[in-house]
Amino acid sequence: MPWLERLNDRNARKLAHVLRHNAAEAGELAQDRWQDFARSAGAIAGRTAHDVADYGRQRGAEVLREQAQRYAGLAQERTHDLRDHMRDRARRYAHAAGEAAGELVDYGRRESAVLAEAAAVQARRVGRAVKADPVPIIVGAIGIALVANLLFGRRR
Repeated sequence: MPWLERLNDRNARKLAHVLRHNAAEAGELAQDRWQDFARSAGAIAGRTAHDVADYGRQRGAEVLREQAQRYAGLAQERTHDLRDHMRDRARRYAHAAGEAAGELVDYGRRESAVLAEAAAVQARRVGRAVKADPVPIIVGAIGIALVANLLFGRRR
């Protein structure tokens, strides 16, 4: 039965052709569906990424604002602390300077009395020396007068 075999071959070829055609259509359809799905998924992912970025920017700005306020408060506290510290230091130094000035005044009072006494003793000695022999003082005074006259009396 060759004609039956030919008929089976022909039907098998038709069936294979139809199957190939259906497989190609199914592939094209699947490819179209996958492209649509990929486009939709990409669009959804893009919107989601955009929303996440917006949320991140908004939340980041809030966090930054909060941190800036916190650090501004800390800086203000540190400034007040530093100002108080410097004020206390200045008071301490002023007090120490006042004490040192008082000690200098006391020292000057004590030492000026001693210096005045020593100057009086020297003046008494000079007075006695001049009484005993006035010539060196007279010669010295004349010498000083002549030098002063030379220095200050020149006219140009």
